[in-house]
Amino acid sequence: MPTYRMTRDSLHEKFSQSRAKVQMFGGGFANGKTAAAIVLKVLPVARDYPGANILVARATYPKLNDTIRKEFFKWCPKHWIKSFSKAENVCELVNGTTINFRYIAQQGKSAESTTSNLLSATYDLIVVDQIEDPEITGKDFYDLLGRLRGMAPYVGHDPTMPRTGPRWIIVTTNPTRNWVYRELVRPVHRYHQTGGRQRDPSLLVDEHGQPIIELFEGSTYENAENLEEDFIKTLESAYKGQMRDRFLLGKWAAYEGLVYPMFDEDIHVVPNIEMRKLYERLKLTTASLTVLESYDHGIAVPSCYLFGFADEEGNVHVMNCHYEKEMTIADHAEAINDIRRQNRSDRLNRILADPSVFRRTGSDSKTVGRTTADMFEEYGLYMEAGNNDIINGIHKIQQYLTIEQNHKNPYTEQWGAPRLYISDACEPLVSEFVEYYWMKDTTGQQMDKPVDKRNDAMDSIKYLMSRRPKLSIPLPKPHTLVPAYMKWREFDAKQRNNSHRYG
Repeated sequence: MPTYRMTRDSLHEKFSQSRAKVQMFGGGFANGKTAAAIVLKVLPVARDYPGANILVARATYPKLNDTIRKEFFKWCPKHWIKSFSKAENVCELVNGTTINFRYIAQQGKSAESTTSNLLSATYDLIVVDQIEDPEITGKDFYDLLGRLRGMAPYVGHDPTMPRTGPRWIIVTTNPTRNWVYRELVRPVHRYHQTGGRQRDPSLLVDEHGQPIIELFEGSTYENAENLEEDFIKTLESAYKGQMRDRFLLGKWAAYEGLVYPMFDEDIHVVPNIEMRKLYERLKLTTASLTVLESYDHGIAVPSCYLFGFADEEGNVHVMNCHYEKEMTIADHAEAINDIRRQNRSDRLNRILADPSVFRRTGSDSKTVGRTTADMFEEYGLYMEAGNNDIINGIHKIQQYLTIEQNHKNPYTEQWGAPRLYISDACEPLVSEFVEYYWMKDTTGQQMDKPVDKRNDAMDSIKYLMSRRPKLSIPLPKPHTLVPAYMKWREFDAKQRNNSHRYG
């Protein structure tokens, strides 16, 4: 049986001592996340809570069997095991504890029901390995939290352990920028950075207002004692740039493959109340305020309407977002008009929309020959085709997101700012910004085409920016050097003139 090494005051020891309801182990590649979840959590609970029902999960069946299940059998003492059913993927221990190996993504199921095969039982402990996998959603995590109702009795001798359960959920993760960071990691970071003075609305807290999530984050170097001598050197040679930051150093700021890696919620997302104050002030003081509206139509997928404005400095502010699916034209029109009334916007302003709304397909009406745009006109909403070129739209949005050192932030008045700002009331738009990735080919190389998934708000903001000017970065005028041979000819001509004058 292999030896698990853990040094005093190390990240792994601190993880082993956690008693939080949700325990997250993140960071660099091979920093020991999966092994720690098995050795420091699953095995002690399996031993000291006889009869416990434990769930060990991964996103897909191949990932489950190739990683965390192998890790379990690598570390679990053989004499503990009573039986293992490969067909059911269940291991029963001699003390009555059951380990259920399950995958979360369900073939043929919608995103809303991905955990259907996991919700037929209650568990004393749940472990989800690499929860950042794209097949796992926030709904999966919250559904699993609701299954922590096990009552297996504790028979150990540690007074800090729960008397029953222990009803913990353990998750491991590599740094990413999807819902895991936004909903689980970032709220905890902000809470601790402000000494508990600021609480993100999504922060999970107990009845006393204390966070129920404890984070353990570290680089690959944290697990050096359990790695071969040449392993880290190989990673240092292979990983460069964002790959090195994310997979070796475990930085949450590294996002390989994002279409908008420059998007930073701390910079580009503004409190809605502050954006509304600016909007109202500009309406009273300047005639250069430009109202911006856009619409991407969907039926089975969400429709997305954005309301924003551009100021006299060329900044674009997206203030409101209507993002819903499976609604009628009348329902969408009512929501859009409500936003217009709230903002006292000109009802004759044209909405830049998905060009498909002008096709005579009938949309959700059975009337032949009518377009979606025609039906919106019945509610006083007039549309104009937006620019549907994906790459051009991406380039323009990237320009507006980029920090310009000689540009002032309209909210903080600090120099060094972008020209695109999103209200924190536009959560679907923010979510898509941080989950919008380039496609990869069969060799894993990125393609000049974004993944066609959850991009309704991305399409809508592309239309919203259709009429905005492209930004250009002024370049200094190049200093032209005169070649030496030209200087020689000029000097020779002067000499010749002088010889004619005085010769």
